[in-house]
Amino acid sequence: MKNGDISNETPARIIVLADVVALAEEVTEKKLFKSTTSLQVKNINKEAVAKLWIITNRYGLSVELAGIEEEGWNQSSLDKVMEILDRRGGNPFNFAQMYSVTQELVDDLPYRVNLRGVVDIQSRVAMYGSWGIELDNL
Repeated sequence: MKNGDISNETPARIIVLADVVALAEEVTEKKLFKSTTSLQVKNINKEAVAKLWIITNRYGLSVELAGIEEEGWNQSSLDKVMEILDRRGGNPFNFAQMYSVTQELVDDLPYRVNLRGVVDIQSRVAMYGSWGIELDNL
């Protein structure tokens, strides 16, 4: 809303990868001669979540939680992170999205007109080009 008028403007968006806000551990389950490996959420980085919450409220950003399947994330792990944050009452994320490979996310970036940046860990932030942001630089 600007000056009391209703606006159809979409808010600016940032994408935050799950590795920034959650600590996950690989767990291998064995069932009838078949073993599957998946990530299970062990802990939430409360400092990172609090910083995201403050920034999103201050600037009115829409925040997407993203997971990369090749990094071991799956939709149920992302849902678990969202569930934990919802129960805490301080969930800065509007929705969660899975990508099969990192390149799928990178290829999608130019078509996101309201995207302001991708927040990722320091070792991978350069692959997003000018969209790459570290959490400390927000």
